[in-house]
Amino acid sequence: MSNLESNLDRLRSDCASLEIITEGEVLSDKSHDWWVRGRLQRKAGQASTCGAVVRPADTGEVSALLSWAHDTGTAVVPFGLGSGVCGAVQASQDQVVIDMSGMDKIVALNDESLTVTVQPGMRGCDFESALAERGMTMGHFPQSIDLSTVGGWCATRASGQLSTRYGNIEDMLLGCEIVLPGGQVIRIPEKTRAATGPDLKHLFMGSEGTLGVFTELVFRIHPVVESQKGRAYSLPSVAAGCESFRQILRAGWSPAITRLYDSDEAGNTFEIASEGLPVILLRSEGPATLVDAEMKACHDIIVGLGGEDQGESPVDSWMGHRNSVPDIDDLIGKGLTLDTIEVAIGWDGLAELFSTVCEGGKKLEGILGFSGHVSHCYTQGANIYFTFAGAVESPEAGIELYDRAWNYTMKVTHELGGTIAHHHGIGRVRKEWLPRELGSSHQVLATLKRAIDPKGIMNPGALIDIDD
Repeated sequence: MSNLESNLDRLRSDCASLEIITEGEVLSDKSHDWWVRGRLQRKAGQASTCGAVVRPADTGEVSALLSWAHDTGTAVVPFGLGSGVCGAVQASQDQVVIDMSGMDKIVALNDESLTVTVQPGMRGCDFESALAERGMTMGHFPQSIDLSTVGGWCATRASGQLSTRYGNIEDMLLGCEIVLPGGQVIRIPEKTRAATGPDLKHLFMGSEGTLGVFTELVFRIHPVVESQKGRAYSLPSVAAGCESFRQILRAGWSPAITRLYDSDEAGNTFEIASEGLPVILLRSEGPATLVDAEMKACHDIIVGLGGEDQGESPVDSWMGHRNSVPDIDDLIGKGLTLDTIEVAIGWDGLAELFSTVCEGGKKLEGILGFSGHVSHCYTQGANIYFTFAGAVESPEAGIELYDRAWNYTMKVTHELGGTIAHHHGIGRVRKEWLPRELGSSHQVLATLKRAIDPKGIMNPGALIDIDD
């Protein structure tokens, strides 16, 4: 009998109600996320599979599980729905995956204070649909909303497509319950706003399962909006589009959707008379009077910078297809390697970073295309999504090209003063770059990891290790 099998017998004794799965396809299905490099590795025969999947039904079972894991030194990997794209989930035979899908209910909704309490395993689209039935929304719509959980959003510091108006997940989380390694349950009370020392929620948001497991979350929510309007514009250049958004945000406007596609992506995405030019998609929502005023002000700014109105239909089309993604495994099978890389930077460096990465990326050997679009805008700057694709002769060659494209993008972003990750997290793909971005503060993160998880049992290999 292996050590894990023996330890699982003890777990069954310690927590008889806990569902434990040790065979079947579920083991391989939940041993990885959607990371493209991981898909290439599996195609090359380099797959790893966890030793067991456990599915807790409540906080008590999570606590018993993490107490057992700490006592036995068994590594555990928290798992929502596996929609991550950075390799935060890559479990091996001696590790146990904690499948949180059994904790998927709304616990309470406070209509007066506009808050909702929810379990972490609830699927994003189910959560938003349940809120809509009550005339509410959280305003958080990541592209992965059909494939991700609310707990996963917090674990990766996610951002939704309407973030310019509603904020990111860290702006929405008011309180939470977390189980630490060793089984201790802590509650960070939900408050409208508090000055009671450092905000401890932020120790765990973005920790990618390396410090504990979320078991309950309290979010701020909003009534469903009265009015929505959108328009598209073609621009003479990406720089003009960046300047349009900079002026819009600087003036105090915050449209729900602010997206700028370069000519390559606009040509592949929108059937409009852009004549090979970059395209802006803009949508405002809220009270009708605010929407009308915001759209008029944004229109004037964009047209003043050379933009041409392309009507509402491109925005409507994007809204209808915004979550559609290609079958990555099919494309890999056809000899392609591709991915998206999201970074962020201030307005003073945005256009330079955009053009430098795209122009240099197109020159990488094996690359067929390297393009980008801007989204998630702020008063200080914006996110850029880069997309690359290349042709290769084998999965091993695909991994090599994948690594070159990623390292190139990380290097240029770091050198030009951007952040290497806007909202997909670190996982394994960005891990070696994290100390370069954090600098001397990386030691603080390492100290926290050692203090909270001294045995290094929480998702080892992702984000940071105890020996870092």
